[in-house]
Amino acid sequence: MPLVIVLCGCGSSPGPAPAPPVPTDLSNRGSSRSCADAAAGLERATVGVRPPEASVLAPMRQRCLEDRWSGAVIDCFATMKIDDLGACAALLPERPREQLFSVIGGTSADRGSIAVAVARLSTLKVGVVECDRFIAAVAAVLTCEQMPIETRVQLGAETADFWSLPRSGLSADMEKRMSRACGESLQALQQQAIAVGCMP
Repeated sequence: MPLVIVLCGCGSSPGPAPAPPVPTDLSNRGSSRSCADAAAGLERATVGVRPPEASVLAPMRQRCLEDRWSGAVIDCFATMKIDDLGACAALLPERPREQLFSVIGGTSADRGSIAVAVARLSTLKVGVVECDRFIAAVAAVLTCEQMPIETRVQLGAETADFWSLPRSGLSADMEKRMSRACGESLQALQQQAIAVGCMP
């Protein structure tokens, strides 16, 4: 079944954030847990959505150390379940969050790609009602097992283009065009979902 997405890339993406300073003191972040605990939590929670041999333990510990995750972030990841990935990732600034998603999504597992897409969408608010409705519908469809996994992987990857859309300062004309495009995409998605027994 072909995937129908009619959104256009509008605006330009913001430049990358500057790299964080190299940490000098990792002993006190407001948590009794460590980066090793956060990495272990991510390893446990994502085991069902990636190949078992594709461990994220070492790279997640490295991300935690280099990006200086806060105590709240460490606690969240240390105790997370897979459905908590988006909520925990939302506690990170955008650049470290994207680096975390790159590690998990880089395991080349379809279900890992879907889990990352759902997590990304859960933290994304465009600020245009129809676009936010479309994002919520995509997140719901990505978890629907009746839709072929290849279609869901493609849908998740294409919807990630929302990350390049401007989120503030939209002109009235741009907001109107985005709203129309998102509304059309939402209708197309709903038709596809209904056809396979998924209701966004």
